[in-house]
Amino acid sequence: MEYKRYENESEEELIYRVCKDKELIGNWEQVAKILNKILNYKYTSSKYRKQYQSFQKIFEANQSKFTDSNKQLEEIKEQIETLRKERIKNQTINIERNRVDRSESRQELYYENVGSICNSIPLPIFKELNINNSKEKYVVALADVHYGAKFKSENNEYSPLIAKERFNELRNNLINFINEKELNELSIVSLGDMLQGIIHISDLKINDSSIVRATVEISHLIATMINDLSEYCNINYYHALSANHTQIRPLGTKSSELADEDLEYVIGNYIKDLCSKNERVNVILADNNKQYVKVNIFDYEILAMHGHQIKNIENSLKDISMLKHKFVDYLLLGHYHNGKEISVQESTYIDTEILISPSFIGSDPYSDSLMKGNKSAVKIYGFSEDKGHNETYKIILN
Repeated sequence: MEYKRYENESEEELIYRVCKDKELIGNWEQVAKILNKILNYKYTSSKYRKQYQSFQKIFEANQSKFTDSNKQLEEIKEQIETLRKERIKNQTINIERNRVDRSESRQELYYENVGSICNSIPLPIFKELNINNSKEKYVVALADVHYGAKFKSENNEYSPLIAKERFNELRNNLINFINEKELNELSIVSLGDMLQGIIHISDLKINDSSIVRATVEISHLIATMINDLSEYCNINYYHALSANHTQIRPLGTKSSELADEDLEYVIGNYIKDLCSKNERVNVILADNNKQYVKVNIFDYEILAMHGHQIKNIENSLKDISMLKHKFVDYLLLGHYHNGKEISVQESTYIDTEILISPSFIGSDPYSDSLMKGNKSAVKIYGFSEDKGHNETYKIILN
């Protein structure tokens, strides 16, 4: 075997490398001959043998240190890898947190911009409240206004102006109802789709108003009606903050992909602001992270929601009871544009029911194509303390 000195190899490294191969070379004399030739020395084999032995002793004496250093290097590598993973986790959390912050900021900014247009509603001249000892309470279900739409179908015509006329008609009917029943309290539940929105390209064809303007106008219409009704009795107004037509779907996002981008949030909050000085009006909004709002009628568990994400209506009451781990007595829904009352199960004193409200907008060209439609209507559900839901009134607004 022929040995050469490597580039940048020190004399000690060369001697150690060659001496380590002593068994392959033969004996120490041959080792000395190779090293003297490369280094141009005339040392004896004894010199190289003793030098190699010294190298070995130093290495053996410090072997634990070398081993510990390697171990420490491995530990350092592991720590670096752990820190890298933690950094990635933190980046992921920050990205999600920033997404939520941006979403909340957009809602708040939109809320502030709309607020600059909204004006406070003056208080009505309150009438003395009735002393009502009746064990009956009433809930008005307002669903699917689709404000901003304009069309003419087979049996219905709709526009923002017609919507305003229908709200006046509804208000007058409810005032008569309050006086007839001598009520000192009435609950109104908004079940979503207060706007037509622009979730489909076809919505651009039937919208008669910008979304911002429609948001302001429908907030004023509902708040004004509530304010007017409070002249005669106390009003509890409930607003579900999730629907499908009021969703904003930027950049081609799909249905409910950005579910928290919902203008029901803006409408509900501005109705609350517009009525904030009215001591006879109590506005209850759904929690931001929940699709439903709880309606307080006696001790019944009544939930109200739009219903656009329900896959099976008949199982919906059971499904939401399982979700909440609490028995739900009544579920109020909009979205389906046809009024229905579905008895689900018999309870001790009542029938548990799904109450589906008809639509405020009424039939439209799409429902005509399916040959399924309903008159523009609002239902009032009556509840007694011991028998539950036992009355239904339908106000047709066409």
